Amino acid sequence: MNQDRLRIAVVDDQQLLVAAFRSLLDAQADMTVVATAHDGRAALESLRRARGRGEPADVVLMDIRMPGLDGIAATRRLLSDTALSGRDGDSPTRVLMLTTFQEEELVLGALRAGAVGFLLKDSGPTDLLAAVHAVAAGQAWLDPVITPYVLRALEGEPEQAAAGPAAAAVDSAATPVSSPVDAEPAERPRTEVGLLPGETLTGRERDVLELVCRGMTNPEIAARLYIAESTVKTHVKALLGHTGCRNRVELVIHALRSGMVDPGL
Repeated sequence: MNQDRLRIAVVDDQQLLVAAFRSLLDAQADMTVVATAHDGRAALESLRRARGRGEPADVVLMDIRMPGLDGIAATRRLLSDTALSGRDGDSPTRVLMLTTFQEEELVLGALRAGAVGFLLKDSGPTDLLAAVHAVAAGQAWLDPVITPYVLRALEGEPEQAAAGPAAAAVDSAATPVSSPVDAEPAERPRTEVGLLPGETLTGRERDVLELVCRGMTNPEIAARLYIAESTVKTHVKALLGHTGCRNRVELVIHALRSGMVDPGL
């Protein structure tokens, strides 16, 4: 096998969906499917076999709802087993959750289990391939349609729920379709108002922050505020710097929980 190819696992209880995804991914010059499964337990075994033969998965497309061991529990077991997930020094396996509009109550659980992205099952091929590339590169991915689910799922959750790799999810959204952002390795201390020591927000930055927390994309924010999309990107980058957050959704989580914005906006 060409070691430059991304190794993908596809886990879903719908066999036709697994077959369709496998066909699409295997058709790419830089990707190959090394494991498939239709439930969580089978997924762990299939991933273990793939690693044993020298083909550890770089990205796992993981269904949330499955019989027996569901995707959340399977993700938690996968990522807690350093020998299986590669977190003991090998290139780590990353999980991209496959979800539907009806599964918002499971979003937070998937984040806390360590998933670094969410992709709608009915996403087009372009979005699927872009998400896989982003996650494999150590970035995170959130379909904009899922953002309101994330926000609703976070309401009333304690701040500790953001701990771990899940908190680093997802998306700096430079386009209407999800787009990734690189993660920084370390967090920095914040003040009680949610900003790093010595940092302040301008009025326009607060406006942008509120719209980000509503799940709006950069083009939508630009249209709402009558500013250029490049200006929105600059403000989002500044907000990340002011707060020490690593990406857009971590910024949303922090802003809601710290009181920087009203959760009921």
